[in-house]
Amino acid sequence: MNIVVYGAGALGLYFAGLLSTQNNVFCISRKRIADAVKQKGVVILKNGEEKRFEIEISSNPEDVDFGVDIVILASKSYDSQKNLQDIKNRWPFCNLITLQNGIYTEDLARKLFKESQIFPMVSNIGSRFVSDNVIEEFLNHGIVLGSLKRGVTFNHIATMFGYVGIDVLVSDNIMRDKWKKFMFYCGGATINALTDVLDLENKNSLWITKRVLNEMCEVGKKLDLDFDIDLLAREAFEFMMSFKPRSWKASVGQDLRRGRKTEIDYLNGYLVKLAKDVGVDVPVNETLYRLVKTLETTGLFTKIKDNL
Repeated sequence: MNIVVYGAGALGLYFAGLLSTQNNVFCISRKRIADAVKQKGVVILKNGEEKRFEIEISSNPEDVDFGVDIVILASKSYDSQKNLQDIKNRWPFCNLITLQNGIYTEDLARKLFKESQIFPMVSNIGSRFVSDNVIEEFLNHGIVLGSLKRGVTFNHIATMFGYVGIDVLVSDNIMRDKWKKFMFYCGGATINALTDVLDLENKNSLWITKRVLNEMCEVGKKLDLDFDIDLLAREAFEFMMSFKPRSWKASVGQDLRRGRKTEIDYLNGYLVKLAKDVGVDVPVNETLYRLVKTLETTGLFTKIKDNL
């Protein structure tokens, strides 16, 4: 298949490298990364082994010179609006795979593409840059893939990942799965980002987690969801309580400590927006959101790191 990975960071390059063994893959990424990959290829470190992949890459989407079957949108959520519009302008009939955390990108994509073109992904694969062209896999529990439109056949897309060794679970209700991860990020991941806590069962984290989920349920009940939001929250809570990582660096926390813009506007911040739209108060989610935004503004975490 002809695939464009648009806005490729660590996870996008990870998928691009593996998919390039069976498909024609072109990456759009930042110029610094594109230049490094052109010179040295993509190197993926996995279980102590190193694999190198040659892929086409550029910082300019105009360099894609072939018909595109699939676009994997791999950029940060804060770039979704701009990137989705560019994808629509260039490849209006492509199949679009969205892998951002939360549900914001899918809400935007619905306004530009037919639901039958949109295939949201929940990625349970963790990857990070070691250098501009070297990616380390630190977590791999596969991916969950589904279609926004019920009844659409997408076996060719699911098997595309399976052929290159990625475990794929096909979902019959992918937005339920996206909401579950949305709950995990708004609760557990934001708590970790602010505190570095690993154990969500401690009494203070538990207090926050329960209220985050309760607020999300109240918002969900006002939306046109086709699943039981209370049942989903219970599943998300059980997962959070069983989540016992040896190390955990939530992406929002990493961005805060590096002085970068976070995706909090599209996690707790997006829940706050939805809540206001439907007239529900979500004080705990809003407090978490505003704490992160304050730290973004002050750069306090960066200053603490620099003074250690």
